[in-house]
Amino acid sequence: MRDNTFFIILYGNMKKWLEYSDNLQRLGKSVHGVFSLMELSSLFNETSKAALHGIINKFMDAGLLKRYCREIYTLPGFDHGALSAKVRHNSCISLASALAAHRLIGTESPFWVYCVVSAKAAEYAGTPNISYYKLAGELCFGYEPDPKGFKMAVPEKAVIDTLYFYLRGKKFYFNISCDINYRLLDKDRFFEYLARYRNPKFRTFAERCFYGKL
Repeated sequence: MRDNTFFIILYGNMKKWLEYSDNLQRLGKSVHGVFSLMELSSLFNETSKAALHGIINKFMDAGLLKRYCREIYTLPGFDHGALSAKVRHNSCISLASALAAHRLIGTESPFWVYCVVSAKAAEYAGTPNISYYKLAGELCFGYEPDPKGFKMAVPEKAVIDTLYFYLRGKKFYFNISCDINYRLLDKDRFFEYLARYRNPKFRTFAERCFYGKL
């Protein structure tokens, strides 16, 4: 964080602003650099919306907080996965983001986070951009919790999700037939998951991708 003298000089009341700054830094570690407005209200012990936004604006002026979207703020160096979970609760990281995390593809976009949700699809423009793809509730399985507060698709589900949305017209920055390392997948789990999809066209397509028969 920046030198605390910034607040002493600009806003006075050294003790108060040092406490605010220290609390922000301390709690920032536990939330991986991503705050909701409610969390900031508790951190600053401020219930007045006007006063709370006044405090937040001062930290934003100092470059210590940045507004990502409505009621979501970040510290420098925040975790992208934690941000995606804070913006949309019950979302899960999958598709290219999970493929890259599991080393199934060799490239990762630092500008995008890809997630699936059982609710309405949405996109958020910012740093990073976050895409939430809608998936039917019965297909929202195969995601495991991460210590940073979000869920991520296991390797096999990340591939299946990618193929599922590819067949529905979604375009990716990598080639699904030659850029995904299918050899790293657990075959039994892959086909166990695939059997839960009712669409025979998709099952056949995914099977051909797995065996390299595109």
